[in-house]
Amino acid sequence: MNSPYKSEENTLISLSGGRTSALMLYRVLQAYDFKLPDNFKICFANTGKEMPQTLDFLKRIGKEWGVDVVWLERYAEVTPKGHKNKYIYKTRVVDYDSAARNGEPFRSLVLARSYAPNPVARFCTVDLKIRAMQEYLRDVCEWEMPYVGFIGIRADEQRRAIKMHGTEKSGQESYLPLYLDGVTKEDVYSFWQNSSFDLDLPNNNGTTDWGNCDLCFLKGFGKKLAIVRERPDLADWWIEMEAELSEKVGKGAYFRADQPSYADMKIIATSQPSFDFFDDDETIPCFCGD
Repeated sequence: MNSPYKSEENTLISLSGGRTSALMLYRVLQAYDFKLPDNFKICFANTGKEMPQTLDFLKRIGKEWGVDVVWLERYAEVTPKGHKNKYIYKTRVVDYDSAARNGEPFRSLVLARSYAPNPVARFCTVDLKIRAMQEYLRDVCEWEMPYVGFIGIRADEQRRAIKMHGTEKSGQESYLPLYLDGVTKEDVYSFWQNSSFDLDLPNNNGTTDWGNCDLCFLKGFGKKLAIVRERPDLADWWIEMEAELSEKVGKGAYFRADQPSYADMKIIATSQPSFDFFDDDETIPCFCGD
């Protein structure tokens, strides 16, 4: 029986910095006796809004498992009038020490676009993550398109898995080894409970609520409130982005039209003794599966 963790094609292992995609990497390494073949690359795309613990975790993965994780950042710029493209993008290879930690890549994209991404127009995922990896693999590694992309979607995420597995987008053919192997969030929880190291963020039975961008607009409202209540300072970047855009584009400055602004969210989170009267909406997953 062929292992779902092996591939004969040029294959990207896409790390979000969370526990699920990290377990996927571990299973791939196991399948190859911890010696990845040359047709595999491991990449992480940094938006600058990941928690510091995420960056520490990625650094530890490279050290503990003896693998080279390529850290990428993609920046956007508005082009001068008359240029054939409205924006230009530059993808950089960075490392743990030089990686952005104040949202610089994300900020460049929002200001270039002059409006905030939202659940309907989720261009941040594509522009800052997927295309950063695509450009690196195409331009630096000289891979032909499409390549195979290993994505950390679990078996308990069946609706997402069925929709994504085997599809091709932005030069990547999505392949979901954890889904094919029947791995669930309980398996993720168990693995890291028994590991010699772990991501230093709360493990909610295999789900990391603080993962990906710290206050990503795709997270449920109740989850964002809980995070802001514990770390009010995390709201400040999002508040500044909405304030900077509001005079230019009005409602387009807000990451969610169906929820309070981040400024109001901070007021609610730091003034209300309980959130029991708020109905929490479902978190909308980001592409990495964590």
